[in-house]
Parts: sequence; structure tokens; C-alpha cells
Amino acid sequence: MKNGIVNIWLLGLIVVFIALFSAYIIININYSKSFKIKNEVLTIIEKHKGVTKSVSPGTHDGTSLINGSAIKINVNTIETINLYLMGNNYDAMGYCPHTAGDISGNWYGVSELRSGSGPASEFEPADSSKKYYYCFAKYNANTQTGRYKAVYYKVRLFYKFEVPVLEEFLSVKVDGTSDEIYDPQDEGEGITAEDYVS
Repeated sequence: MKNGIVNIWLLGLIVVFIALFSAYIIININYSKSFKIKNEVLTIIEKHKGVTKSVSPGTHDGTSLINGSAIKINVNTIETINLYLMGNNYDAMGYCPHTAGDISGNWYGVSELRSGSGPASEFEPADSSKKYYYCFAKYNANTQTGRYKAVYYKVRLFYKFEVPVLEEFLSVKVDGTSDEIYDPQDEGEGITAEDYVS
């Protein structure tokens, strides 16, 4: 009888250890995936030389070689990020830093990844009471080489816990900063020179 009780206690301890270890591994995998997504979002901003809402002159729509349907060859920064997030099944949402009077810059948020049949291309000044898929802010890099000024961006994405009770209380933010971007192409795109710290 005594051996049976000890064996049950030992089996329960093993099951709890396996459950905790499995949860730890799952959380680590999802968290590292969030960092990979954050890094790709920063790369997209750097490639587009800022957060643009319009497509550069000279770009055009094309025709798919597979089925002949119309496709968009070049898209702006927000559409590219939204397409990437939709393709990776990103659905975490959270709160952006406070915008009004924030000494660290003005934050913008994207509340819709999809608009009609395609990716959304709009962002808005962040509201501290509204949830967004991701947020970004533009900063002056205080370096000027010749006629070009330099800026950098900070982005914030969110990590989604799959545990129903903890999901609401533990909103984990994944922040990142881009490299310096010389001659940014986003002036007049809704983010002006007054929107970042000089």
C-alpha cells in the first residue's frame, strides 16, 4: 500500500514536470517567432526608406503569369507589412505607447491588416485606449551627411499568449529599432518632420 501511494505521487510529479517543460518550450518557440516577425517588419521599413502610404512613381500593376489575374507588383510599406503579417497568421493586438505629450516621439498604430479584398494601407495616431496590431514611431537620428537627413524607426509588435486567462493580463510587447535611414521617402505620407523628435 505504501509503495502504491509513493508511485502515484511520483507519477503525478513527472506529469507536472512534463507539462511545465512543454509549456516552456511552446512559449519560447512562439516568442522567438515574434522576434523574427519584428525583425522582418524593420527590414521592410528600411527597404522602403520609411513608412510610405503611396507607391513610388514609375511602379505599376502587372498580370500574373500563373492565371492571368491582375496583381500588384509594388506596394507601399504598410501594405507590405500587412501582407507579411497576414501570411504569418499574426493576430496579436495590444496598446501603443501614449501619443499626446510623449517626449519619445509620436506613435502611430495599424488597427486593420485587411481592407476589402487586399491589405489595408492606413495608419492613425495611436490612441492609448485602442488596441492595434502593431505600432511605430519615427525619430530624428541627429546626423546629417551632405544634403541627406537621417531618421530611424521604432516598432512594437505583440506576443500572444494562448492561455485564455493569462492572455488578457499578460500582454507582452516586442520592441525593435531600425538602422538609420538616409533620405527617408515618407515625408508627406502622413508623418511629417514635426512628428519626430529633433
